[in-house]
Order: sequence, then structure tokens, then C-alpha cells
Amino acid sequence: MTTAPAWQIRRLEQADAPAYQVARLAALQLHPEAFGSDYAEEAAYSLGDFARLLSPPPGATLGAFVGDAIVGIAGVHVQPKLKQRHKGYIYGVYVDAAYRRAGLARALIAAIIEQARREKLRLLQLSVTASNDAARRLYLEFGFRTYGVEHRALLVNGVYYDEELMEMNLD
Repeated sequence: MTTAPAWQIRRLEQADAPAYQVARLAALQLHPEAFGSDYAEEAAYSLGDFARLLSPPPGATLGAFVGDAIVGIAGVHVQPKLKQRHKGYIYGVYVDAAYRRAGLARALIAAIIEQARREKLRLLQLSVTASNDAARRLYLEFGFRTYGVEHRALLVNGVYYDEELMEMNLD
């Protein structure tokens, strides 16, 4: 007998901006080495700014909800430029600590890949902090492959972090 997951994943809408703001700021504050954005900068954003961060179609920002709270987020951004519309960039993946090791990150990445296929994207790209072994393993399990490393990509509290650049063909 299979039990239903404790969460529900869906595309975030403008009305979800307050819950997204809480989840996004928690991610940035708790794991500054995992994101190119800075907590202090985004903490100063208005609610309207957070609403504008939600990727418009053909991209998407997904949230995993438990009740009204977002416990996981992941986005895929698609460039509006005609020559780049075939690819998406996965960003902002975060799962609340209470929901880790329960399959939520896997479910979010699967949902992002499904969204990309629905939009007929042909390539997905992402960057992951090279020292984040759990995230790297997850992406490799889905079929992402490393195509480069950006050395010293992030500088957080005086420490440099490399980012591994990964991609997955959807053809």
C-alpha cells in the first residue's frame, strides 16, 4: 500500500507571493552558499518584487505545499530571446529541513522536467555548488551531466565556492 505524499506540488501564482517570500528568504538565510542571491538584498524586496520573481510561462516556479506553507521550491526560467527559447535554466531549488530525505527534492525536479517537456524545451541547465554532494547526486540520477565548473563562482562570508555547471538533453 502506497501512502500519498505529505505535500502537493503546483505552479506558483501571484497570490502565492507571500508564502514564496517566506520560503525563499529561509533558503537564502539558511544556505547562503547554495544561491547566487543574497538574503540581505532580497529581504529588502517588496511583496511585489517577490511576485515578479515567479517565472512566467513557458518557465515556471513550483512550490510544494503542506497546507498553506511552502516547504519546497524549484524554478525553471526560459529566456524570451528566440534563439534561446529551446532551453531552460533550473534555479532556486530548496527543501525545508523537515521534508528532506522524504523524496520531495526528487519530486520537485521531476515536476520541473515534466514542465520543461510540456513546454517542448530541448535542454535543461543548472548550476550547483560543487561541494553540495546530495544535490549533485540527485541531478546525476536524473541524467544531468557536468559540462564545466565555474571556479570561485560565489563569495560568501570571505569563502569562495565553485559551481558545477550541468545540463540534460530532453530530445
